[in-house]
Amino acid sequence: MLAVTTRELRSRMRGARAFAVLTVYLMLLSCLVVAVYALVTNAVAQQAEHGFGGPPPPLGRILFYAVAVVELLLIAPLAPAFSAGAITGERERQTYDLVMTTPVRARSFVLGKLVSNLSYVLLLLVVSVPVQVLALLFGGLTLTEVVLGFWVLIVATVFYASVSLFFSAVLRSTVTASIFSYLTVAMTLIGALFAGMAVSVLGVAMAPVLFTTVNGEEVPRLWAIYGALFLTALSPLTAGGATAAGLIANEGAFLLRLGEGGELPGYPNGILLLSPWVIYTVVYLGLSALLILIAIRRVRPTRPRHPNRPSRPPGFVQTPVEAK
Repeated sequence: MLAVTTRELRSRMRGARAFAVLTVYLMLLSCLVVAVYALVTNAVAQQAEHGFGGPPPPLGRILFYAVAVVELLLIAPLAPAFSAGAITGERERQTYDLVMTTPVRARSFVLGKLVSNLSYVLLLLVVSVPVQVLALLFGGLTLTEVVLGFWVLIVATVFYASVSLFFSAVLRSTVTASIFSYLTVAMTLIGALFAGMAVSVLGVAMAPVLFTTVNGEEVPRLWAIYGALFLTALSPLTAGGATAAGLIANEGAFLLRLGEGGELPGYPNGILLLSPWVIYTVVYLGLSALLILIAIRRVRPTRPRHPNRPSRPPGFVQTPVEAK
């Protein structure tokens, strides 16, 4: 695995493309920070000019979440761009069969490709740390929010790279693998939003199923609440937003309590729920591991045989003549 990773990283970092992507990426984030800072300070100045009271908005929190969303939207297309051609590119360059004849195991080959692609995309997150540190300097932001925000981005990066590598292993063309990878990425970003909109539109028709009546008030059923939480955790945008809302409301980092003050009839102590980022992590990392296992199987689908026993085609039966 180390040999494959080293080879891929050297070939990528020796070109000008990697440094050009880093430069453009940092320029976009820097311009975003300047734009958000100018908008917020201008809004505060106009508020003071017109005599409106109230505390100023938390500039640090606004900067951090704005940069985090833009980072996610930038990483979402970059991860498939670097991973979709990892294995199909070997086939198109006609080097795949040559690699398969080497002592490199299928597991080392696939994991080496994954680690090399992840290393570069995670480098984009690392170089953005100085930009994110500015949000802490402006205040209004906790360290827990920063850590969980970066964790959501890291898990999304791992999943997008794993999906792209999976399609690169099961498909024959880099273009086809890229198309399926981008479709999957788009579904993770906006699929949960569309699912939530569909549930909202169909809520009236499904009211008898989703709600029950307690003391003359309609209350969502427990399974409907857990289902809504699961749908929220299926997208990094909604999972991160719901987690941030819970942290802003001074809820725990791992557990949330819905309706603690008796706001939900029938639930006097509220409902204890897992934080969306926990479910999001389990689902995405579990799917990533499954996709990587399938990719390893597709790269070399046959089991390695003993060195002293030559490979035989399926269904081969040795006759007495051949045995002699």
